[in-house]
Amino acid sequence: MLVPRPVQKNAARDRFFSAVSRSRRVYGVQGEQGLARLESRRMRGRDVCLFWSDEATAMRWAQPLASRPRIKDFSLTEMLASVLPGLAQHRRFVGLDWLGEEGIVELDPTDFAERLRIASLDAFVHCVERTGAVFTIEGPYGPALLRSQTKHDGLVLPCWANPGEAYSRLEGPWRDMLVIKTPLSDFIGERLAWLSRHGHLVGPDYQDGPGALEMQPADIRACFRRAASTG
Repeated sequence: MLVPRPVQKNAARDRFFSAVSRSRRVYGVQGEQGLARLESRRMRGRDVCLFWSDEATAMRWAQPLASRPRIKDFSLTEMLASVLPGLAQHRRFVGLDWLGEEGIVELDPTDFAERLRIASLDAFVHCVERTGAVFTIEGPYGPALLRSQTKHDGLVLPCWANPGEAYSRLEGPWRDMLVIKTPLSDFIGERLAWLSRHGHLVGPDYQDGPGALEMQPADIRACFRRAASTG
């Protein structure tokens, strides 16, 4: 039985974001004219910037797509904070794992950004489940909080699955603070309950910029419960 093209495209899209959630990297091809792109088949007059979920495939297609190409390695944060807003400003789509065929998955940058946030959250949850700990920054008066980008007058607790990410932020007003390792059970119980009581949000693998992920404590608690129930 033939598989309809929409199903094929959805499968390709899901494979892309599944791979990205594991590697936490996105790859593009940079040439003399900027990021490699093609004309959109979805909408006349629009371009599609191409990205891949693995470096080897990006390298294989670099030469046909750009003059003097080089591979650009983007973190999920870079994509959310700068690359995708730039594509949206220029009204360009995002193309996933192009392999030279006519059919290509094209996503609006806003749609791509939302799916990338989900991939980033999945990566955070899986890493924390594996290590059993969450890392925050704290001072003499309690945990370091930041102004929320999504909630007016709200505060967000930045936290990380990787202690190196937390240590890299011990600068400026945080230079004399400490990185605190919290067991997952305590984070899900006491820490999220404290955030809920004070009306604060939580920022998993928090990064500065417009792509920062901010969540209600109950929502991230539910993510860990789902991860635990699925093994």
